Amino acid sequence: MKLKNFFLCLTMGAMAMLNTSCGDDDLKPSEVPAAVMATFQEMFPSTTAKWEKEKNGQIKAEFRIDYREMEAWFQKDGTWVMTKKDMLASELPQAALDYLNSNYGGVEIDDVDWVETPESNYYIVELDRNNKKDIYLKFTETGEFVQ
Repeated sequence: MKLKNFFLCLTMGAMAMLNTSCGDDDLKPSEVPAAVMATFQEMFPSTTAKWEKEKNGQIKAEFRIDYREMEAWFQKDGTWVMTKKDMLASELPQAALDYLNSNYGGVEIDDVDWVETPESNYYIVELDRNNKKDIYLKFTETGEFVQ
């Protein structure tokens, strides 16, 4: 009987996890506003995406180009807001690498993103400090530390 209850609890837990992972924010391509789809297809031709509606009302596309994970955000009217592309730490400009080595030597680089917006382009570097809060650093296109 205990084993039967264990499997019942395990099944219910798995179903609860599936329900939370399939949030209402996912959009079918047919639910994406036409203006957003047109802008996306113009910017990223021959690419398909997984679509989500963000809490702020923006529409996010998740996709891959040249084996790199990318995300692009749009306003409902199709206005492009931002694009984020996963990068390798080795692709950072030398000035950023020098800054990281001088100020955070020995701290693991967990993630590097290249961010493009209408106003500017920059890198965001996430440093993993094990059991402490991660650090996020912003660098310009040339690798100068911003914040």
